[in-house]
Amino acid sequence: MSITKSLFGTMPDGTEVSLYTMAQEGMTVSITEYGARITKVLFDGVSIVCGFDTLEGYLADGDYHGSVVGRYANRIAHGCFTLHGKTYQLNNNEKGRYHLHGGNVGYSNRLWETVSAREEDGADLVTLKLRSPDGEEGYPGTLRILVTYMLKDHALTITYSAVSDADTVINLTNHAYFSLGGVGSTVLDQTLTLACDHYVPVDEKLIPFGDLADVTGTPFDFRTPKTIGQDIAADDPQIQVGGGYDHCFVRGGGAELSSPEWIGTISSPKTGIEMQILTTEGGIQMYTCNFMSAPNPFFGGIPQQKNEAVALECNRIPDSPNQKNFPSPVLKAGDEYSQTTVYAFKKL
Repeated sequence: MSITKSLFGTMPDGTEVSLYTMAQEGMTVSITEYGARITKVLFDGVSIVCGFDTLEGYLADGDYHGSVVGRYANRIAHGCFTLHGKTYQLNNNEKGRYHLHGGNVGYSNRLWETVSAREEDGADLVTLKLRSPDGEEGYPGTLRILVTYMLKDHALTITYSAVSDADTVINLTNHAYFSLGGVGSTVLDQTLTLACDHYVPVDEKLIPFGDLADVTGTPFDFRTPKTIGQDIAADDPQIQVGGGYDHCFVRGGGAELSSPEWIGTISSPKTGIEMQILTTEGGIQMYTCNFMSAPNPFFGGIPQQKNEAVALECNRIPDSPNQKNFPSPVLKAGDEYSQTTVYAFKKL
C-alpha cells in the first residue's frame, strides 16, 4: 500500500500537473489532476485501461479517456433544457447539434485541484476538487465537486459529491475505456453480463426517443453472459444507428440507490481477468469504441483501433433534463449530489 506523486507534465500556460499512483499487491492505479483522469490501471501485470504516456496525449485527446465528465455526462438534445420555466442554452459541442459530456470545455478539460492523497484503513485514496461557476457552458448555479478514488482489495471505488448554490442539472461519470485483454487487443471476445431489463432507444443523432425498451429478444439482452461481439453486427436498427453499441442500459427504471449494487460483469478469455461493476446509478452507458481511430497512439505506440475497448459509464439516463419519463437529474440548491461506482477485479 503506497501512493507516489510525480510530475506528469505542464499545461500550455506553464502550470504543473501532478500524477498520483496508488499501488497495492497485484494492482496499481494512476490518477492525474488534468480532467481528474484515470491514466493507467495495471492488474496482474496487464494494462487494462486505454491511455497515453504523457500529458500531451491527453491534451490532444478528444475522446475523454479516463476523465470525469460533466456537468452533464452524455447527450442533451439541442443543447437546451427548461428548469422552473426558464430555458437554458448550452454549448452544442457535438456537430453543432447537441451538447455532449459538458460542452466545449467540460470537466474532462479542466485542471482539478488535489485535496489529499492519503492512506487509510488499508486503502489508498486520492481526492480532487473542482469549482464550476454559474453560467459555465450555459449551466445555472455554481457547483462545487469532490471526487475520491479509492484503491483497496483490488477494487477501484469512485465517489462523487457536489453541491450547487442554485437549482441545476447534474450527471457525473468516469469515461475510462476498459480492455481486459490488455490495451491493443479487442473486446469482441469478452463476455459481458448486465443486470438491466431495459435499454434506451435513440435516433440517428443518438438522442433518446424518450422511452425504455425491453431487452428481451434483442441484441441488447445481456442478462445472461454473452460475448460483446455476438450481436454487435446484428441486423437491428438500433445497432446500425450506433455502429455497434452506444446505448444506455437501465436497471430498475433508472432509479438511484443509496448504496452501490451489482450492475454488470465483464471478463476476458485471453487474460482471465474479470471486472465486476457496482453502482448507485440506475443506468450504464455501453460504448464499444465503434469509431476509435484517433492518430495519437496509446502506451508505447499502440494504435487506436475499432472495438479495442469498451466504456461502461455508470450514470443517469441521457437527455433526462428533457425527458419526463426518465428520473429527474435536477439538483436543488444546497442539496448534495452523490454517486458511487466500484470496479472490482479478480483473476479467474
